[in-house]
Amino acid sequence: MRVRQSIPELFSTFLRFESDQVTSWIRDSRLHRSIQQHLAQTPEETADRFWVMYWHRAWIKDETRQALATGHISAYLQEACYWSVQKVVPKTQSIQFQLADLFQVAIASVPKILKACDPDERASLKTYASSAFGNVVRDWLRQKREIDLCSHWGLLLKLSRKRVIEVLQGLTPQTIEQYLTAWKCFELCYVPAKTLGMRQSNAPSAEVWSAIATQYTKATGETVSPATLERWLTDCANRAREQSFPSVGSLNAPKIGQDEGELQDDVTDSRNSLLAELIEQEEQQERLDQRSRLNQVLETAIAEFDTSVQQLLQLYYQQQLTQQQIAKQLEVQQYTVSRKLSKARETLLLKLVRWSQAINPETDPEVIKSMGLVLEEWLQKHYS
Repeated sequence: MRVRQSIPELFSTFLRFESDQVTSWIRDSRLHRSIQQHLAQTPEETADRFWVMYWHRAWIKDETRQALATGHISAYLQEACYWSVQKVVPKTQSIQFQLADLFQVAIASVPKILKACDPDERASLKTYASSAFGNVVRDWLRQKREIDLCSHWGLLLKLSRKRVIEVLQGLTPQTIEQYLTAWKCFELCYVPAKTLGMRQSNAPSAEVWSAIATQYTKATGETVSPATLERWLTDCANRAREQSFPSVGSLNAPKIGQDEGELQDDVTDSRNSLLAELIEQEEQQERLDQRSRLNQVLETAIAEFDTSVQQLLQLYYQQQLTQQQIAKQLEVQQYTVSRKLSKARETLLLKLVRWSQAINPETDPEVIKSMGLVLEEWLQKHYS
């Protein structure tokens, strides 16, 4: 695996797996544009820790940018996730899931990691995530094995009322109520054999089904046959099993009925779709609109300055004179020029911050810090 070096690579590229082996890095164009734009605003920030903290705060404070922040952090944590999962794989003794499959299980937990970790209080997000990824995969495999080992009846005994209601979502309210009542009656009447334990519990006997049916009639006043109750509870168990662990097929698995090729060969690249093109057009238009509004805000603010300040800005940014040269030309002290320039910049920066906060009331302090660089760049372009 090639080691990534630059900030754009660290925050916009993802591992590519082929035959359960890492073959290359794939760049996400949207994430790459995003990190490049932010680097242009703060070129002096070249440490990955700064950008990790920046995107972590963005994820916490700005819901509109959570998806973007998750993408950047997921890219950054690719190596940490890979090495954590690789340590777990030799211990799984499972041929059902390959390293690439478990990698996807682990990297999908990034939002939970971001919520649980505070990079200001810990050594680094990467260190915390390395431990968390391994725990996520081990816990996932443990629960998967537990679900596989349980019979339907053992699984139903493990479910809580809240979990039963969750797995029944999508059914009609009447059906949910019937299933839930049947499950309650099952809990009251069924006692697994001690020799088997809860996992491998056998199906209830005819006598137990009869008792469950009697209990259901007492609870609802309706008569339901034992066969119907068994069908309802079996459906409930199947739903719990499927929702807890949907069937996963590896993309590296061979194509069904073919001697050559893998399933991933048929996966299309959505980036080339019409939808992707429309999204790109919307993003470009949004950037143009924001740039236009930014120009209007700052140009209006400059027009409100008195003539002497406007002249000072022209001499400094347009003619590129030094403060000493300006002081000599205007026949004033150099500190007067410095004070007026600083005051003008502060006024413009305040206008810029207020405009930004009008768009996003919870503007991050690091973003405000970068606005000074944005303003300086804008003034140079404006007067040139």
